[in-house]
Amino acid sequence: MQEYSFMTIEEIFLLQDALKKNKKQIYKFISFGLLLVIIVAFVPHYFLSRRLSEEEINDSLFSYRNTWFWIWLSSFVVALIFALIKVTDVRYFTIKKDLTKLEKGQIQVPLEMVYQGNNEEQTSFIVKQEGVKKSKRLFYWMRGRMDEFKAGQDVEIIYGRYSRVILSINRL
Repeated sequence: MQEYSFMTIEEIFLLQDALKKNKKQIYKFISFGLLLVIIVAFVPHYFLSRRLSEEEINDSLFSYRNTWFWIWLSSFVVALIFALIKVTDVRYFTIKKDLTKLEKGQIQVPLEMVYQGNNEEQTSFIVKQEGVKKSKRLFYWMRGRMDEFKAGQDVEIIYGRYSRVILSINRL
């Protein structure tokens, strides 16, 4: 069983900074989705208006006046936003939970894999824990590249309990 302790004020500020970065990322995705809606809604209508009559355009599936078009487009944009969030490892809701519960964990494990993600603004570490149900776990360093850590090194990681955002990492 993992032991958890309470976070220090400095660690709380680190998590708040990670939360701000995640919030910016979510706003970018929502802005991208809204821009996509505008483009997809009005560009086809413009091209259809050059070739078809107004009545034929309104009957078309590509018309922004068609209810099914909006249902399809909304579903697509929502799925796209959630896919972007999943692919870029946005940890917004779990970081908020960490800031509510204020619990941190500490482990000493070997690194199995290290990779850069999210436009090299984040480093992710996969570790293998012996004797744990989910033996491979993913931890997130939200403050840029970490080139000095390599697979196979033994490290001590202090992390947010729910988000697994790394608050401190040291080689052993």
